Amino acid sequence: MENTSAKQYISLANKYRPQTFEDMVGQESISKTLQNALKLGRIGHAYLFYGPRGCGKTTTARILAKALNCTGHKGNGPTAQPCGKCPQCLEIAQSADLDVLELDAASNTQVEKVREAIIDTVALAATRDRFKVFILDEVHMLSASSFNALLKTIEEPPAHVVFILATTEKHKVPATIVSRCQTFRFRPLTPDEISSHLLELAEAEGIDLSAGAAKIIAKNAGGAMRDGLTLLDRAIAYAGEHVDEKTVGEMLGLTPEELVKDAVSALCHKDNAQMHGVFQTLQTEGFDANTFLKDLKNTVSDLFYFSLGQGSEPFAGAGEVLDGISTGFLARLTRKLGKLIDEVKFSDNALVSAEVGLFTIMDSTLDIDNLVRRLEALESGETLPPSTPSTPAQPRPAAKKTTSAKPKIIKAQAAAPTPKAKPEPTAAAPVEVPALDEKISNRQVWDKMLAKFAASPFVYDVMINSSVEFTSENEWTLVFAPGKEFYQLPAQRKLAQLSAAASEFAGRTIEIKLADSAVVSDKPELKKTAPVKESAPQQEDIISEEEPFATGVFVQEVSAPTLAQDAPQDVKEILEMFPTGELLA
Repeated sequence: MENTSAKQYISLANKYRPQTFEDMVGQESISKTLQNALKLGRIGHAYLFYGPRGCGKTTTARILAKALNCTGHKGNGPTAQPCGKCPQCLEIAQSADLDVLELDAASNTQVEKVREAIIDTVALAATRDRFKVFILDEVHMLSASSFNALLKTIEEPPAHVVFILATTEKHKVPATIVSRCQTFRFRPLTPDEISSHLLELAEAEGIDLSAGAAKIIAKNAGGAMRDGLTLLDRAIAYAGEHVDEKTVGEMLGLTPEELVKDAVSALCHKDNAQMHGVFQTLQTEGFDANTFLKDLKNTVSDLFYFSLGQGSEPFAGAGEVLDGISTGFLARLTRKLGKLIDEVKFSDNALVSAEVGLFTIMDSTLDIDNLVRRLEALESGETLPPSTPSTPAQPRPAAKKTTSAKPKIIKAQAAAPTPKAKPEPTAAAPVEVPALDEKISNRQVWDKMLAKFAASPFVYDVMINSSVEFTSENEWTLVFAPGKEFYQLPAQRKLAQLSAAASEFAGRTIEIKLADSAVVSDKPELKKTAPVKESAPQQEDIISEEEPFATGVFVQEVSAPTLAQDAPQDVKEILEMFPTGELLA
C-alpha cells in the first residue's frame, strides 16, 4: 500500500518565505519604517505597497498583520518583532486567520463582490484578533465602481481595521485612493543580493551551488527573489545536488560565453566573417536566436557600464575588445540591439532575421566619437594611434610620378591621416624644413575642410574617397584610386566650393583641380548652360556608323535642370549629378 503519510514537498519560495522584518532581503528601509511606527504606536489605517513582482509586497503585508495581532510577547499591543509561535502568527503565515482577509482583486473586480467582502463586514468587530486586516493584492485590477465604493471606507475606517493594498502598477490606482494611504515603494533586488541569499539557502538545503551558477540565476531572476528561488528549484531538479555554471546554462538555454564574446568582438570591429561563423555555430548547436540576441544585448550593456568604469568585465578579455571603442558607440549598439530584438520576436525565421539585422547594424553604426577625437588630435598636431576597425582607413593610392622639373609632391590621406613624420636627411636639409611645415599646415587645412563639409554628404564623400596632392603652395590636386572613378563627376562640380573653403582656412588663394587621369570630359551635355551648336558631330558622338540617321547631335536638346528655390540642399546636389532631371516647385 502506498505511503500517504510522506511529507509533501514545499517549494523553496514558500519554505523560506520571510516571517519577520529582519528576514526581508533588500527592503531594509521599509522594514525599519514599519518597525519604528509599531514601536511608537503610529499605525496607519491604510497602506499601499507597490513595486515589481516577487520583491516582498505580500510577504511584508503578512508580517505587518502578524505584528499588529501577535500575542506571544510581554506587551498587550502591537509589536515590532512578532514571535511566530502564537496562534495568530501561525495562522496568518498559513493564510488561515479569520480576521486577516487576503483578497485577490483580480478575481473580485466587481463592485458587488467588494461590497460583500469588505464594505458589509468592515464595521463588524474582530472575531479574536486585535485588528481586522484586509490585504488586497493586485488592487489596480478593481473596477472604477469598486474603487468609488471603497473610497469612503478607506478614508474613515473603524479603529480596529487596517487596509494593506498591494499592486505592481501604481499608476492604475486612482489618486483619490493613493492620497489616503501611506505609500511604500518596493525596489527590485540587485543580482548580488539575490545570489548571496541563494547561496545561503543552498547551504541550508545541502546543495553544492557554485558562486557562478548563483550569479547566472540571479541575473535571470529580473530583480525578483521569488523568481530566483523558482529557478534554483528547477536547477536542483535538473542537476541534482551539484549545480554549476554549465548545468544552469544548459537548463536556461543560454548562449555559451565564448560565442557571445565572439559576436561582441565581430559587432564592435565590423568583422563579417567572424559574425557569420557565430551564426553557423548557433544553427549547428540549435541555440535560440531570441535568447542569443538578449544575451548579446546584455553583454554589450555590461560593456557600456564597464567602459564608464562601473562594474567588472562581463567576460575575459573585455578590455582588449574595448580597445579603441568609444562609450557612445556602445550606447548606440545597445539601443539598436533592443530594436532588433523586437523585430526578430515576430519573425518566421528568427535565426536568419537576427543575422541580417546584425549585419545591418554593423554596416550602419559608426564610431563618430572616436572619429571626432582623431580629427581633433590631428588638428592639434598630436601623434595618432593606428586607425581602429570601427573607423576604417581608406586605401592610399599609388604616388603620382613626377619629374625633376616639377615641385615636390606631398600627399595627405583624407580618411586616415598619417602621424607626423621626421624629414629625411638630405644634402639640402634647409630646403626640406619648409616642405614639412607646409605639409602640416596643408593637412590641418584639409582636416578643417572635412569638419566643415561633414554635413554635406556629396562633398564629404568626394573628400574621403580621394587623395589630395599638395602640388604647390597655391594648387592642390585630387586623385581617385582605381574603382572610385564614380566620384569624379561630383568632384568636378564641387571644385569651386572646395577651393573657396581651402582659401578661407589657409588665408591664401588655393585652387583645387582634378588629376589629369580624373578630369571629366567637358561635353556639352554635362554643362548647366545651353550647349554651343557644332557644325558637325564629333566621332565620339556617333552612336553607330551603320545607322547614319543616328549621327545627329542630340545633346543640343538637353536643357539645364530646373531646381525649386526651396528644395533641400541634398536634393539639389543629387540633381546636379543628373543634368536632365527636374524638380517641380
